[in-house]
Amino acid sequence: MHLRLLVLIVSAALFTGAMLPGSSAGPAWAQTIVTVTPTPPRQPAAPDGAPRPTTTPGVTANETERLLSAALERTSQSSSYQMNVSVRAAGVVAGARGAREETLIDYTGEYNGANFAFALRSPELLRQGVDPATGVTAVRANGVTYAVGPLPIHGVTEAVWYTVGSDAPSFLSPPYRLDNLLRRLGNALPLAEMTRGRTETIDGRRCTAYQAAADVTPAALGALGRPLLPPRATNTNTPLDLNIQRGVVQLWLCSDGMLRRVQVIAAGNVRQQPSNVFSTTFLIEVSNLNGRVTIAAPAESRSLKRTPEPTVAARRAGPIRSAPGAGSIVGQMNVQDAVIIIERSADQRWYRVRAPAATGWVSASLLSVSPAVARQIPVASS
Repeated sequence: MHLRLLVLIVSAALFTGAMLPGSSAGPAWAQTIVTVTPTPPRQPAAPDGAPRPTTTPGVTANETERLLSAALERTSQSSSYQMNVSVRAAGVVAGARGAREETLIDYTGEYNGANFAFALRSPELLRQGVDPATGVTAVRANGVTYAVGPLPIHGVTEAVWYTVGSDAPSFLSPPYRLDNLLRRLGNALPLAEMTRGRTETIDGRRCTAYQAAADVTPAALGALGRPLLPPRATNTNTPLDLNIQRGVVQLWLCSDGMLRRVQVIAAGNVRQQPSNVFSTTFLIEVSNLNGRVTIAAPAESRSLKRTPEPTVAARRAGPIRSAPGAGSIVGQMNVQDAVIIIERSADQRWYRVRAPAATGWVSASLLSVSPAVARQIPVASS
């Protein structure tokens, strides 16, 4: 009787111990195994609220660098293409005249080997003596350059096509070429650190944006010829620091391994002058890569009789103006600058010159023009 009671007490104790939490004495089927799947960390948002792009699983930084390097090289070797360039900016830091956003560059170009055709509109053309509203429209076909007037060239005074010839001024050459732009940009970007962003169709191809962060934008803009220029503080020679609050660099790589869009966006202010804000957007769109691009001379053009342009030395320094008399100042002429005289005012008090700093009108009192040279200079049409 006592032995049976002892057996019952021991059995009950063993059963109770097996049911206690954390006990290892129970049988295998009595243990509960819980598998916890960790939640991946949430990607922090970019400063503008958009999620940051992430690297593609399985793609290493070296592979990204090789992919983008190959695309830059392949695209830059295109023999024919069409390209649009647009630059919009606000604030003096970005090269604009004020706080209101304006278009600084509006460019369309077509290229086939050494032949090209382009149209450029920009307020910055004023420094070259070109009406910004008219801009520059030029074609080079089979070694001959054609351009639409009026332009700061002897005899190019009307809004018609002129045959300028084989030796044309530099402003009648394209300011943008794909090989030059992409080479400089590739040298400025940390290609291995760029990450994949959104995908869309461009020029009939499926293209994906590879992008770099805001701190890369100043170097990218400098490579594209539009550097951010911080103003100098009052009474100091120390340049002010720029605070890039929003920015991105994007290379759009398409399914054929070619680039068809480049975009650089930067916005911010000057740290020491928070109210001094700026923004700029540089956009390059490329299409018809290695496609059929035909460059032809205009059907009709006026022959231009090129005569040696009189060159004189400035005897005094003074402002270069956009028009005779009270025109806006577009540059400064220095003593002994070699200037080419394009034309003169009817009263002979003003000369239109092409100087190192700019093209425009200067007072006749700043130049030493002999009577023989003065007789060769055409009078500006009213």
